[in-house]
Amino acid sequence: MTITSFAFKGHKSSVNCLEYQKNGDSSLLLSGSDDKTARVWDIRTSKTALCIQALSAVTSASFGDPSTKGERGGLFSQNASVFLAMEDTTIFEYDLRRAETPILMQPTHDLTDSFQLTEEVNQISFSKGRISSADDGGAVRIWDGAKLRVLQSERSSPFLMTCCSFRSGDQLASGGTDCNIYLWDIGRPHKPLDTISITRDDTGANQVCNPPMVQTLAWSPSRRLLATGLGDGTISITTVVKKKLIELARLRNGHSDSVASLCFPKFGSPNSNDRLLASAGTDGLIFFWELNGTMAGKSSQEPSRVLSPELLRKEVEDIEFTSKEEYDLLFGIPHQAKANWIVSALSDTIFVADVTSEITGYRIPLKNS
Repeated sequence: MTITSFAFKGHKSSVNCLEYQKNGDSSLLLSGSDDKTARVWDIRTSKTALCIQALSAVTSASFGDPSTKGERGGLFSQNASVFLAMEDTTIFEYDLRRAETPILMQPTHDLTDSFQLTEEVNQISFSKGRISSADDGGAVRIWDGAKLRVLQSERSSPFLMTCCSFRSGDQLASGGTDCNIYLWDIGRPHKPLDTISITRDDTGANQVCNPPMVQTLAWSPSRRLLATGLGDGTISITTVVKKKLIELARLRNGHSDSVASLCFPKFGSPNSNDRLLASAGTDGLIFFWELNGTMAGKSSQEPSRVLSPELLRKEVEDIEFTSKEEYDLLFGIPHQAKANWIVSALSDTIFVADVTSEITGYRIPLKNS
């Protein structure tokens, strides 16, 4: 059994971001591009279901709950909105229920003033009626429809906040070019609950050249683990104990350049699977990692019970594999192009956005499939 790939074609420039949503019987993929559009894709057909005409290049995109109640007949039955952050320091909401044609041009709400934005937004994240943004001013801004909270540490030197991700309840993690991971209680905006400074790793040539700036964050399905992709090509695995961040492992000997995006695939597992991690790098490689049971918890499923045995035995040319006590590098995919984002479907597929205009889907062989 081999990994197969297929393409989503429609964008005209680099695809910067992705998000997957399962809503009833529908599986949708959201993408944002430098071509000033966002697209909602029907995964079953790999075709564009809706094209959103933005005003500027889309830097981040997220599905979320509509800010207004009520329904209108349109192309989509989903009770969902698309939130777009753009390089001109704006954030807009597009209510999918209002899409009467395959092209949606008018936003439902302009949230730029609500967020009080003056810097470019690098990532937005939606959770339970709240939307967060990480921006070039070193801040995370959270809007709940009525109140703005600005999470910003008191630091003398400026830096870019590159990413943010809700954990659960009122906790959120963020990271940036200052090589720090922050854990926040959104009710205490001026001081993080805890901060970890990522140390420079001198074990490889790439680690010496590139500082470990935080590029991307991903919580595991159980929210027990936080994976952080770094500019030196390594991945930090942390957990939260009594509101403190504890680093458990540093995944090395994989990427030779920055880790652009991370996700925890849920292939074939209805339960939380904290042991399988996928990473995409600017070196054009995709890796699948296994985290050990001590880190992930006893309820997590071993990847060998999910992935095809033939896949785990197959080695990819020009990729060196390593085995550590805390983790294993299972296999890699030579994607070639510099990756920007990676997400997983609930079945057997990952989707990769990169500096080209296409989105690539990879079907991963599973056990007993």
